[in-house]
Amino acid sequence: MKIWLVFFLATITQWCNAQSPWTRSKAGFFVQAAGQIIPPYNTLFSAEGGEQTVPRTLAEMAFQLYGEYGIRHNTTLTVALPVRYLHAGTAQINNPAISQGSLLSMGNVALSLRQQLTKGRLSLCFTVRTDLPAGRFDNLTGIRTGYKAWTFLPMLSTGMGFRKAYWFVWGGYGLRTNNYSHFTQLGAEAGWKLNKYWFIAFSEWVHPLKNGDINLPSNNLLTGLYVNNQGYQSIGIKTLMPFGRFWGVSASAAGALSGQNVPRKPAFSAGIWFKWD
Repeated sequence: MKIWLVFFLATITQWCNAQSPWTRSKAGFFVQAAGQIIPPYNTLFSAEGGEQTVPRTLAEMAFQLYGEYGIRHNTTLTVALPVRYLHAGTAQINNPAISQGSLLSMGNVALSLRQQLTKGRLSLCFTVRTDLPAGRFDNLTGIRTGYKAWTFLPMLSTGMGFRKAYWFVWGGYGLRTNNYSHFTQLGAEAGWKLNKYWFIAFSEWVHPLKNGDINLPSNNLLTGLYVNNQGYQSIGIKTLMPFGRFWGVSASAAGALSGQNVPRKPAFSAGIWFKWD
């Protein structure tokens, strides 16, 4: 099976941190600024999982601030603030509903509260994540920068940490308002420390339940950008490279084995982080 690389910055890399079963120390924090680029593409995984050609070339860039803060022992608050830039090229078919253009706007701001339930060798956490309705829609191009809906995602995660390795798994049920479908989410992550660098592998599965019937514009459906019933099955890698006790850089990429209404295109991300524990 051919693996198409695709990177979901707002939903995989940062949220692999948010879904961990460990919390920050009281008043401890972690902050990361990251950028992402998906070069021009014109194919998607279709709603049925096959290949779908879009009528013009699309390209995406994003910048996101992600932070964690220990508000008390065993309780951590996280926030993700995404800004997205989307570009739609010249249409390859004669359709007055499809125009060339670009859009720059905030995406869905995400907040979560993570509560550690057990400690010891095996840790267990309960997390509630909320995505705020945001993002703009351009009626001329059909491009959209976020879901026009609230998303509520309660999750359980569990894992074990060692001196030079760790693993954890998580699962949750997502509810999205405004007649979008709900979804289930499962994932796993494992990391190994070599010298002072962390090398991490992860996988995530998002499955739409197809119980929503929101009516979106046809030109938006042709882009696959924040449409209903999006899902994917992915694998990926990332690395954390510390340069001193308090800061370092990160890089990541993920590969979609299959999906629904998501791009089929290589993409890359890099960021800089700072922490205090």
